[in-house]
Amino acid sequence: MTDYSKAGAAKTEKVDFKLTTFPSRKHQSVVEWSYPEFQCLCPVSERHDQGIVKIRYKPKNKILEGKSVRDYLSCWRNKRTWQEYATDEIAKTLYRACAPEWLIVEIEWAPRGGIFARTVAEKGKKVNL
Repeated sequence: MTDYSKAGAAKTEKVDFKLTTFPSRKHQSVVEWSYPEFQCLCPVSERHDQGIVKIRYKPKNKILEGKSVRDYLSCWRNKRTWQEYATDEIAKTLYRACAPEWLIVEIEWAPRGGIFARTVAEKGKKVNL
């Protein structure tokens, strides 16, 4: 059994990656992606946490290039981080890269220890669609 008594001192990591964007040309559609192969490492046990990343955003002036986002998400595979940190860091990185009207990142995590988890990070101001 993993000892989580020192979890507060566990080292976490981030991904350094330059995302590619292209002009929106007044693109009005909401963009939605699902990445079913997301993985990162628990910073204490170093076991893989796995989940399905769902990204939804409303572009303003730039659109994220899909392959670039996929490559960025795959870079998390061997990074130590908490599930909540990963979700928020991904949302911050994507939001900074394309400055959309709003962006939502949701990760539906595979169960570990009998607990199902879902983490959500929102950036910008979303209007009801």
